[in-house]
Amino acid sequence: MKDYEPEEFEDELERLKQENEIKRMKLKLEYGADFPIDLPNTDLHPEVESQFLDNVMEFEKAFHNSERVMIYDFIGKPEYKISEAIPDSAIGDELERILEILDQNQIDVATLCEVDDRVLYQFITEELFFTETDNIRMEGWFSHFTYEEFHPNHEYDLRNSCTDFFGSFLNKDSDFFTGHLTKEASENKWFDNFRQAFNSFTLNKLVITNIQFDETSAKVLFDIDFSGVIEGSNLTETYSGSGEMNFIHQWGYWYINEVTLPPNQK
Repeated sequence: MKDYEPEEFEDELERLKQENEIKRMKLKLEYGADFPIDLPNTDLHPEVESQFLDNVMEFEKAFHNSERVMIYDFIGKPEYKISEAIPDSAIGDELERILEILDQNQIDVATLCEVDDRVLYQFITEELFFTETDNIRMEGWFSHFTYEEFHPNHEYDLRNSCTDFFGSFLNKDSDFFTGHLTKEASENKWFDNFRQAFNSFTLNKLVITNIQFDETSAKVLFDIDFSGVIEGSNLTETYSGSGEMNFIHQWGYWYINEVTLPPNQK
């Protein structure tokens, strides 16, 4: 940032604020940009905001003027071997080479779970290469692809959903658990009534013991141990034992339709 005399500094700040307002209006009118925060009322310095808005404008121009191309064409059509021609001893090196080429072309490939090197290599060369992407190249701009977006790991997703649900449900400061529920379950008063009966919870143990699923539904069995301090008192109730969580697969995600807790320990 430049050095200014006090009066000049105030004038420069005001000029930048006015310019930023014009930039925001232009982005909204030309590209429909909608900023989730009220930038003028934050502590963001006008000069930093100006650079941010310039970057947004650059991206919007590039995006709206770009074409869709296959990733293989985007990265320059590098030579590669088919998976069947690569021995087990060399597959790791070939995968690393391809990942490096992708990285040099601002494409990141990641996995949420452990995936065999050959399986990942096949995914990239037989599937991802022929997936379309926006033909945009900007400094610092990466396109990110995750293996599980193409090949979901349902067991992983169900396990995480169960764990995340209880992490929020048994935290009175969080309502994040509602995002895991089906519409029908979210309308079930049991969830709110149960939470409102307690002032606080302590989760001592959560162990997932079994996961079963097909294309449309799933069941997660678990052992749980938690206690809750009853609202308006110092009394504690403990829930310990086996429970069950039923899911429905909708719109590409697993949503909880029903939760059965073990009985409280008298």
